[in-house]
Amino acid sequence: MTATTDLTVERRLDLIGEQMDFLVAEAMKTKDLKDSLAELTEDLSPVTRQVMDSATAALAVADQRGYVDFARSGLGIADRIVTEFSSEDVEALGDNIVLILETVKEMTQPEVMRMMRSTVHQVREESPADPPSLFMLARRLREPNVRRGLDRLVVLLDSLGSSEFEEGREKGART
Repeated sequence: MTATTDLTVERRLDLIGEQMDFLVAEAMKTKDLKDSLAELTEDLSPVTRQVMDSATAALAVADQRGYVDFARSGLGIADRIVTEFSSEDVEALGDNIVLILETVKEMTQPEVMRMMRSTVHQVREESPADPPSLFMLARRLREPNVRRGLDRLVVLLDSLGSSEFEEGREKGART
C-alpha cells in the first residue's frame, strides 16, 4: 500500500472512532435519562396511587349520594334541549333571560311561595259533590280572606287585560 492509502485508512478509522465516541456518549445520555425516568416513576408511584384512591373514593361517595345519576339525568335534559330547541329559540331565550330570572326571583319570595303552596293544597282537596249555591257564594264574600283573594284576582285580571301585557303578547307573536 501506498502512503496516501494508509493515510486515508487511518483517517477513516479516526472518523469511525469519533462516531463511536459520539454514539457511546449518546447511549450514556439515554441511559441516564432512562434511569432518571425510572426514579421519577418510582417516586411518583405512591403519590399516583394515593390520588387514584382518593379519586375513586370521591366518585364512590358521589355515586352513593346520587350525583352520578343526577349528572346522567342532566345530560339527558341537555340532550332534549339541544334536539328540541332551534338556535333561534336559544337566541330568544338569551334576549329574555334577565326578565325570566327577575320573574323567577320574584316568584321565589317567601310570601309568593306560601301562597302557591296553599293554592296547591286547596286544588288537591276534594271538591264537594254538589256545587255551592249562589247564596252560599254570596255569604262567603263576607269573609276577609275571600275578599282579599277576590281583590287579588281582580288585580290579576286587570294585569292580563292591560296594554303592557298585550304589547308583550304581540311582540312574542312576531318573533
